[in-house]
Amino acid sequence: MRRCWLLVLVAACEADDPTVSLRFTPDPGPPGSELYQCFAFDVSLLGGSDIGAIRYIAAESAVTLHHVSVWASRTRFPAEPVECQEFPGDAVPMNVWVTGSGDLALASNISLVIPEGTQQIVVQTHSLRVDEGPAVERVVEVVPRAPAEHRAGWFELRANVPVIEPFSRAEAYSQCALAESLHVISAWPHMHRMGTEFHGLVDVAQFRFDNQQTYPLDLDFAAGAVIPTHCIWQNTSDRAISPGFGIEDEMCGQAAIVYPYTAARCSFRL
Repeated sequence: MRRCWLLVLVAACEADDPTVSLRFTPDPGPPGSELYQCFAFDVSLLGGSDIGAIRYIAAESAVTLHHVSVWASRTRFPAEPVECQEFPGDAVPMNVWVTGSGDLALASNISLVIPEGTQQIVVQTHSLRVDEGPAVERVVEVVPRAPAEHRAGWFELRANVPVIEPFSRAEAYSQCALAESLHVISAWPHMHRMGTEFHGLVDVAQFRFDNQQTYPLDLDFAAGAVIPTHCIWQNTSDRAISPGFGIEDEMCGQAAIVYPYTAARCSFRL
């Protein structure tokens, strides 16, 4: 009896903690600089499974992270970190972490799909150096999971950003009519420093660039339902703001994790 009990305990420990640690050190350069960098890891580390959780290990440093995103790429990246504002067209986002958001921890009947043909898991960082001092290693922990009852994927919705004139208010609006019914489990609305208000899967009446969040949701949508993406900005500066990836530019979008992952598409956009 005693010997069998010990064997059961060992098996339980192995099943509960199959964590894969992805380690990287973002460094944008001198104080005041910002940089998008990509760090690539072979997908074989995850053993051919889906994903059940993604955890982000915070660390104090002279380099801060605006956000960290995890992508599945069919294109191989160099072994060394590379600058990468935009991904190859075949790369698929899977999750994002921003200051104020928590980890991704899916219910036991949900798994996040790694798209077929993926060669590498790529961690993209948008980092800003705020002080002198060494950059420190960061860690993203990925927990593999066998394909579950509900297989989820990333769904990204955007609106076209106009040039925002000095000391002016501006808006952008788009609509996505769903091609199939789907269930939404989280959403991340995204703008930059001039963003004041967001409406879509979630409504953020007082948007704050330095306190962006991912929002857990439990929403069902039927085929044909329309999801809006609506951003409002107030340019408080004396310069025109252009669309772009830098924090001095502007963006307008929302990303969601939905299932089934095959339903993450629009029949048409306006």
